[in-house]
Amino acid sequence: MTHSDVMYSQDDSIENVLENLARAHRILEMEGHGDMSMGHLSYRDPHGRGIWLKRGNLGMEEVRGADFILIDFDGNVLEGQGLRHLEWPLHTEIFLARPDVNFVGHSHPFYTTVFASTEAKLEAYSNEGVWFAEHGVPRFTLTSNIITTKELGKAHADALGEAEALLLRNHGASYVGRTLKDLTLGGIFLEKAAKFQLTLATSGLPHQPPSDEETQEKIETIYPERARNNFWMYFNRKLDRVEAGA
Repeated sequence: MTHSDVMYSQDDSIENVLENLARAHRILEMEGHGDMSMGHLSYRDPHGRGIWLKRGNLGMEEVRGADFILIDFDGNVLEGQGLRHLEWPLHTEIFLARPDVNFVGHSHPFYTTVFASTEAKLEAYSNEGVWFAEHGVPRFTLTSNIITTKELGKAHADALGEAEALLLRNHGASYVGRTLKDLTLGGIFLEKAAKFQLTLATSGLPHQPPSDEETQEKIETIYPERARNNFWMYFNRKLDRVEAGA
């Protein structure tokens, strides 16, 4: 059997990843990323066929493991049922440009979208901001409209560069991860960092970010792998409590 012959139903590893990817959608909704039926996460197909993308017309809190379609890098649907999001090129072009990335997210968290509408640089004022200190958070300014063409998708990927997240002017944000855990934490921390900096700006009080040296120390002490695992498990437990209550 060749890679091209491998289907979703024949690969339990894909099924397991998509179940967790569905949970990541719901965690991000819980942490402020929900915007009606907009927002979508994707996963690089391990057999090289393209990407698994959340189907359209679902809110992030509604996503379950069966709610993904497999598309190739030209947007053709290879497997699964449901509407293909118009912004599929946003995902595919990042995967083509970033071989280190296995997961891509795009959503419209409120504070991040407000911050993206400014010209301010996201600083490491808070622990969450430290997450992005190495590469910063660049801003995509070519358009504030949705990314629906390969050309815009490539420009969007170019603007992201080697960073973990990208602000889209008056639109929202995109974020990436080698692992699903890092993708989810990055999305959560981006919204928290944007909220923190916006709140700080409105305080009118003097302020400045920590030094670069101290920020680097924080990266090493706050975000080692064991801590990332702990944070990922915490948000999964929180989701379980929220959904049990519902």
